Amino acid sequence: MKTKKFWIVVSFSTVVIIFAWLASTLFGGYNPISLRQLNRLFASLGFWFFFLQFALSSRLKLIEAGFGLNRMIHYHRLLGRVALIFLLLHPLFLFIHEGVLSRGSLFRFAGLTALLGLMLTAFVASFHKKLKLSYELWLNIHKVNYILFPVALIHVFGNALPGSLLYYLWVILTLLFAIFLVAKAAREVNVRKNPYKVVKVQQESKDIWSLYFQGKQFAYKPGQFMYLRLLREGKLSSSHPFTISSSPTWEMLTVTPKELGDFTATIKDTKVGDLALIEAPYGVFSFLNHDCERLVFIAGGIGITPFMSMLRYIYDNKIEKQVTIIWGNKDEEALCFQEELDNMTSEMGNIIVVYVMSAQESWRGEKGRISAKVIEKYVPDPASCHFFICGPPALSLAVMKILREKRVPAGRMHHELFEF
Repeated sequence: MKTKKFWIVVSFSTVVIIFAWLASTLFGGYNPISLRQLNRLFASLGFWFFFLQFALSSRLKLIEAGFGLNRMIHYHRLLGRVALIFLLLHPLFLFIHEGVLSRGSLFRFAGLTALLGLMLTAFVASFHKKLKLSYELWLNIHKVNYILFPVALIHVFGNALPGSLLYYLWVILTLLFAIFLVAKAAREVNVRKNPYKVVKVQQESKDIWSLYFQGKQFAYKPGQFMYLRLLREGKLSSSHPFTISSSPTWEMLTVTPKELGDFTATIKDTKVGDLALIEAPYGVFSFLNHDCERLVFIAGGIGITPFMSMLRYIYDNKIEKQVTIIWGNKDEEALCFQEELDNMTSEMGNIIVVYVMSAQESWRGEKGRISAKVIEKYVPDPASCHFFICGPPALSLAVMKILREKRVPAGRMHHELFEF
């Protein structure tokens, strides 16, 4: 439903842009099907989708609460490609119409500069893994868009018809962009005013560590996530998203990263007393957002962390919902929280934990991958359950396909993106 709602909003706003372009064209006495005016249409749509990039990545609670930030980042990537397509069509049609791109003023130069910059950031965003760029470098290059948008505004207002409907729409988008910048700056000031202190660093398995923080408490739902920056030895890291693994019932806040990248590989080097800047909470991946009595949590690897937050919340509050968790790992060495989970199952009869090992022949429990057979065995009536899925993309897609084949309603399948 959230996906459908999002696309309805995007479609409606796109129609508004097209209507504004058509009204401005007709009232300006132009032929709407001429190459010159079609070029303006592509420019208008490209600029609109470019603006949406900032709305979707603004982290404004007013927007995020309706969709979930991880889903918004996914839309951000998708619409970024759409924006680039329209913005590339703009100079192409201009070239077909005029036969040259170099002729023009400062306004045209500003537009060309913004387009080239956007192409660069889009290229880096699409191929940063193949280019083996660090997360920090990728993030800093991506931030160039905050400069490119004002440059694009010079081009837009230099070519807009004053008094037209499109002109006033661009004024509104400019004001909204300014609001996003102010909100971003205010959020940064607030985060820096309330740093957290690392009070415990705990190894959970061979490559998984938990960090415990103490600081200003805030309300959050089990399953939500935070943005974390660590201040270690005088150096402040870039902002990284991590699921909150603690329960809202706890006084301390915890995250439990696995060594998967440049930053997470340094988590073990964090020391008690180090400071952290935390921005939270984000996300809508929580059973508290749904009216359900039977819960099935399906996790792959470190995808267990949002479920630990939920399970700890259920355990601490003695919630009597029926909970089945199916957790896939390579072997026992990859497990974390096993003792805690086993204690939960022994003390609460409504919690069942199923471990599935894909690369350990000596394992006495379920082996292989999480399959339709495993789900059928432990969830005999799937249509009556709410499924929460978090793990590597391949696992998540495979599980969702199985659930669709079992006719589980879409509204009962809740998928958390494993990575942004």
